Amino acid sequence: MNSPISPSAEADDGARANEVRGAVRSTLQLGGSLMVTYAIALGIRALMPRYLGPEAFGYFNWSEAFAATFFVATNLGLETYIRKEVPVRPDHASDFFGTTMLLRLAMTLILMVALALVLHHTGEPPEVQHLVQWFAVAQSLIVVNASMAALLHSKGKVAGLSVSNVITKIVWGGGLALMAAFGVGLQWLAVPMVLSEAVKLIISWKLAKEHLNLKFRIDLTATKKVMKACLPFFLTAAALACNGRTDMSLLGKLASKEEVGWYGGAFSIAGLTFLISPIFGWVLMPMMSRAAARSPQELSHLTRRSLEGVLAFTVPVMMAMVLGADLWVRLMCGPGFEPAALPLRVLSPIFVMAYVTMVSSIWLTMSNKEWWVTLAATMGAVVNPIFNLVLIPWLYGRIGPSGGATATALSMFLTEVIVTVLFLGRMGTNSFDRRSLVMVAKTAVVCGVCVALDRVLMGAGLAPWPRLGLTATTYVVGVLGTGAVRPAELLQVVRMARQRGSHGASAEVAVPAAPTA
Repeated sequence: MNSPISPSAEADDGARANEVRGAVRSTLQLGGSLMVTYAIALGIRALMPRYLGPEAFGYFNWSEAFAATFFVATNLGLETYIRKEVPVRPDHASDFFGTTMLLRLAMTLILMVALALVLHHTGEPPEVQHLVQWFAVAQSLIVVNASMAALLHSKGKVAGLSVSNVITKIVWGGGLALMAAFGVGLQWLAVPMVLSEAVKLIISWKLAKEHLNLKFRIDLTATKKVMKACLPFFLTAAALACNGRTDMSLLGKLASKEEVGWYGGAFSIAGLTFLISPIFGWVLMPMMSRAAARSPQELSHLTRRSLEGVLAFTVPVMMAMVLGADLWVRLMCGPGFEPAALPLRVLSPIFVMAYVTMVSSIWLTMSNKEWWVTLAATMGAVVNPIFNLVLIPWLYGRIGPSGGATATALSMFLTEVIVTVLFLGRMGTNSFDRRSLVMVAKTAVVCGVCVALDRVLMGAGLAPWPRLGLTATTYVVGVLGTGAVRPAELLQVVRMARQRGSHGASAEVAVPAAPTA
């Protein structure tokens, strides 16, 4: 005789299924807006290198990186704290929101004055100084908007935010396109970003008041507690930001702004693999926060399956970037950027590891091991400049054009390897189970076959497009034939997304059980 199922267990299963469907719907909504915004960004990524040329594009990237590094302190670690705590207690947001906004405003004013003094003594051209200052204003808005978005993601209210993302990206992309059409000078090219972020802040504030009943109040006692809890998140964010920005600053000083332009071109193309990265903070982190509140086992299961999904998405994109680097540089950047192909090949594998560390860092944070994330990120921030200081002068002199850019890409690659190993080592069996490891092994074999096939086809003189087409076909057949990727599970997710029934209907849909290895 079957044992009866208690009403509380049924309610828990129904709520969990409803939560999963809500997360999937949020993912699809945000993913739709990301597709539109990335289409706009793709056009701008192709426009700016052609409009500016390697050297001016180098100044453009260097200015943005310099401003972002300068304003790292305004992050406060608040975004991660929000995604960890607000999903399980939404009313808590009003306890610290007003005070932290005023704190950020005061920090911004001080940093703007300091930035002006630093720029005055660096000897950079006046138009570059103006560009950096505009990027600094944009960066201050970006940080606030990230916190506003985190609040909405934590509540699961993303429809309005998805529309906002599209609107603001149109403002940014359209502004840059108009400036390029009218031949506007370099110093004004960050203004569209300032305008777009200002529009986003207005929309996000209205959405937060509507969905979270967010109130602007000053509570010093509560904010002090929040800031203490945010310390590891702040140090991690600062380390990651410096790790991703100081490299361009060093490259510009140790090599040339033209090398920064080639590196920036390669990074812009490789960065397209970050298409789904916002989903991690927007959807996965709040979902894992609620899973952690229920049980460590559920958190680990969700983490393992998320890592599988990450690899299924990022590995083929990485392969396309590596094998077609010359073609992508020619299409995206245009004449003068041919040396960017080698740094692009070096950068491409980094983004697979970056996605893995994203999921790993969420597990560590939800397991109250956030200081380990801070330690690994800080180590990366320390070793990356050291690698750059050693490798840039060496490869810049040995390789010639793109030597400095390749050195910076290699420095980031080595740093990412170290951080990934540290994260996965700390997670242990919570990262990969037998099923995951089998998938990784099968995927690696398929990748090896594709690389060998590409070399053979290239030696036979086959044109790039047919060569990449045959290699891509081989990859798809390989991962499906070996079972490394399972389409049935993807279809199951789509079916879940389509089930938008009432709470009662949601109880009838069981959360997928942990599959056997």
